[in-house]
Amino acid sequence: MIGAAATGSSSEPAARATPETRIARAGLLRMVEPPSAAMVQLVAEVGPEQAWDLIVSGHVPQSCRRAVAARTQGVTASQLRAAAGRDLDVVAELGGEFICPEDAQWPAAAFDSFQASGSGLFPPLGVYLRGTGLPPQPSGAVTIVGSRASTAYGRRCASEIAAELAAHGLTVVSGAAFGIDAAAHRGALSVRGRGSTAAVLACGIDIVYPVAHRELVAEIADRGALLSEYPPGTTPARHRFLARNRLIAALASVTVVVEAGRRSGTVSTANAAAALNRVVMAVPGPVTSAMSVGCHDLLRSGQVVIATNGQDVLEAAGVRTALSPQGVPHRPTDDLSPVVGRVYEALPGSGTRTVRELATEAGIPAVEVLAALAELDLVGLARADSGTWGRR
Repeated sequence: MIGAAATGSSSEPAARATPETRIARAGLLRMVEPPSAAMVQLVAEVGPEQAWDLIVSGHVPQSCRRAVAARTQGVTASQLRAAAGRDLDVVAELGGEFICPEDAQWPAAAFDSFQASGSGLFPPLGVYLRGTGLPPQPSGAVTIVGSRASTAYGRRCASEIAAELAAHGLTVVSGAAFGIDAAAHRGALSVRGRGSTAAVLACGIDIVYPVAHRELVAEIADRGALLSEYPPGTTPARHRFLARNRLIAALASVTVVVEAGRRSGTVSTANAAAALNRVVMAVPGPVTSAMSVGCHDLLRSGQVVIATNGQDVLEAAGVRTALSPQGVPHRPTDDLSPVVGRVYEALPGSGTRTVRELATEAGIPAVEVLAALAELDLVGLARADSGTWGRR
């Protein structure tokens, strides 16, 4: 569910970025067009405050000169600092905040996966947030995306699946666009109050886009979460929709594509989810529908799981419910998370494999394979044998 991540005992103050770190990260986001690999690397090397000082003082490292040139040329240091301060003031006036990796409510489990997965995708330097907070763990959320030019069939599927997920305590993540996105948000909001849905925007958090969704966006901000890595005042653009899709994918453990044309931007969300080792699902549609071609292409790839209803998605997300089929014997593997289940499937029926071989077979980083093997060993499903692993 949406909310702040646990921070220890109640007597301990929640971790919080210093004012200097916060304004540095806000300033850096205004200086570059995210995601910026060069700026992410610079911050990793010297920290946000020193990176900001280098930009403001004009001592821009060679690696970042192209990334910041367009927004720093002819701008004084005082103007750069003032712009960052205004961004923080704008979001505060909206009742929101700018959160950083140094803050307790930062969804580290979601955004750390950019580096852990080796996906080639890059995390945000910070995000502007309005609402109740972000899903603290991807396991507590499911992404639902699809075509703007949706059909009544697609909107009904998205709404019903979202409502069932929200009824079982999961946060539905989408992009607040026309069509499937809006249907998913509304389905989640229809059955639960606070924390039922989160929208990732491709514009500043002070801008409503599309304008026709003013009431929906206001309701999401009031009962869920709106977030964006773009500074206030940033207008929507095609490349920003494609860039924000990686955040939509990262925030949830499962991504469901309901309708998508063959060239739909929605497919980029599915690709990002797969690169981040998330479960990707697709809802099949009529073979005569152009809006289901993208879903059928994904399913034909063999790397995507079919979703016909909310129960399918709940099972993929590791949620057991009273709606599970009756009379089906319970198997030891039924309670495994999607990642642990993939590692179990990679274990040979006879003989053993090394961790590296398991990582290659499952398509999961070795460090995550090791964690999964420890869990499988604990529940009696895997055994170690001289540095290799097999099924028990």
